[in-house]
Amino acid sequence: MKNREDKNIEKLVENLIAETSVENPSVEFTTKVMSGIYAVERNKIFMYKPIISKRAWFIIFGIIAALFVFLIFNTQLTSAGSNFNLTFFNLDKFVKPFFGIEISSMTANVIVVATIMVLIQIFVLKTYLNKRFQK
Repeated sequence: MKNREDKNIEKLVENLIAETSVENPSVEFTTKVMSGIYAVERNKIFMYKPIISKRAWFIIFGIIAALFVFLIFNTQLTSAGSNFNLTFFNLDKFVKPFFGIEISSMTANVIVVATIMVLIQIFVLKTYLNKRFQK
């Protein structure tokens, strides 16, 4: 019985195939497909990837900002009993003019806040301009 059903299905399929015609693609089908493939390959080749990612830049700026805040607000480094020694740099020529300058805590706070605001503006403007020019 199973063999008979298989023969009937085969006849049905043969009749359906005989009735339908073979569809031919358009004349430019191959060129359109190949041009699409080349376009995708070109996009992969010239895709821009930054050397240092955004995450790494944030970490770098965070470390630098933390170092500046630590150096500005830590009064123990300027005391005479400090173990912090930078004599190997030999920066006397450059540092001597700045010894007489005293920065109040308010001025230091303003400088830190202004720096943070400038960095935020740079980031916001960069994302805005990137979105604007990618349209």
